[in-house]
Amino acid sequence: MDTPSRLQAHLLRGIQNLALDHQQRRTQLSESGPSADASAQLQIGERSLTLLEQVAAGVGVPQAWIAYSRAAGERGDRWRPGQQLLGSGYVDRDRLLAGLGREVRELQHMAGVGAVFTRHGGLDSDVVARFRRVMGMTWQRLGAMSHALGLTREEQHQVWARGDRHWSTAVAEQVRAADSRSVAQSWNRIVATDFSALTVPVVVLQAAGITAEDLHAGMPISPDDMVAHVADALTAAEQRADTALAVTDPSRSSEAAAISAAVEAAGADNPELDAPSIPDGLGDAATAITDAEIDPGTAL
Repeated sequence: MDTPSRLQAHLLRGIQNLALDHQQRRTQLSESGPSADASAQLQIGERSLTLLEQVAAGVGVPQAWIAYSRAAGERGDRWRPGQQLLGSGYVDRDRLLAGLGREVRELQHMAGVGAVFTRHGGLDSDVVARFRRVMGMTWQRLGAMSHALGLTREEQHQVWARGDRHWSTAVAEQVRAADSRSVAQSWNRIVATDFSALTVPVVVLQAAGITAEDLHAGMPISPDDMVAHVADALTAAEQRADTALAVTDPSRSSEAAAISAAVEAAGADNPELDAPSIPDGLGDAATAITDAEIDPGTAL
């Protein structure tokens, strides 16, 4: 029988207490009858719990401990300090690095999608702001996970690498080769992401002692700079291919027009920017998130 580390205990406490709150909400909903607000909160709670479990697994918390904590919360038990868990705490590090690498590649692709859309301008400012918030919070989560794993310089390179090319060049080629509709659908999925659920793992990791400096140290480049790097790589690729169009208004280029048409066809409706809400049930593992703490460019 192993004892979880301080960070692992924080994550497991968040999982158990959130599972307890989620189960209570489910019971209340079944007793009071369907309600749009209650159903929405239930969905946010489920997504938050799933993300928190994924983060815990991603930083080396054994799956058996995660499953036990969730089950304990669902049967009505709140986390107790010093709670013991059965089984070994060992998780293969290579598997953790491979998992982090997959998430970093998803973040890189997100930067590519953002570069395709934002470099031409003309988008609704609220939608662009929502993209930046989602990418910024995702970046924070991966920065916290990188710190929690204590990546060496070589491991960080391994996680971010895309073969023998710079990652931004590889991503630029990937998004250029994709059809405009699929890129538009990716953009729509990003801006429609439930931001409230995204905040929960970052809140718990912050409460465990991971600081803004730790997040920045865990990531080699900021989210805004990631988008800028891919935009530069796209411009360079267009110049090499001699496909850049000389038009008075770049936002009306054939590429931009195709993207705009694909966005419309995919059903992008300028989603509203909902204020983030943290589901109850995290206890003292959760802290309030201020506007400064969720800024995707400078804070955290």
